[in-house]
Amino acid sequence: MLYFIKGRVISRTPTSIVIENNGIGYFLEVSLQTSSEINEGEEVLLYVYQQISEDRINLYGFKNIEERELFLLLITVPGIGPKVALRVLSGLTIEEIYQGIVSEDISVFKNVPGIGKKTAERMIVELKQKIEKIPVLVDNYKERELLVNAVEALSVLGYKRKESAPIVGEIIKEKKGNITLEDLIKEALRKL
Repeated sequence: MLYFIKGRVISRTPTSIVIENNGIGYFLEVSLQTSSEINEGEEVLLYVYQQISEDRINLYGFKNIEERELFLLLITVPGIGPKVALRVLSGLTIEEIYQGIVSEDISVFKNVPGIGKKTAERMIVELKQKIEKIPVLVDNYKERELLVNAVEALSVLGYKRKESAPIVGEIIKEKKGNITLEDLIKEALRKL
């Protein structure tokens, strides 16, 4: 199984790139986010997911490990294959996907082709517990815990997750994580 490929970019489109490594050209499908960060002729290291089927081998490339980890989570959801997972990663940032899942806000995913209401709901249900256990998707474990606990407390108080999660996230960023859970909830209540 391939983990990463390092080499020179021979060609690039918005959804794919070809990397030359030791005289071999590897064709990788990529998200729009990854493609936008790569230029032809430069040396790159891309993390890889290798899909093997009966008649072909597909390679999917990711500029950073966080994007690869999120891709691997997305393809565990029934009905979401690698192509749809790439569309999700192309249409939304990692932070937007994380916030949408944690806040259970299906509207975040409405503009992604191939993701309808039922698929978005299934994605949230399937990934809510899994995504919170992967610290690589959040800058700081302490900040992630604060976000999850504060949103949960606010939902118990009757506030909708999709309204409270963005506000709690903003407060955590403003304070750079240097805030207690109680103070975070109080400040969020003032802004809600």
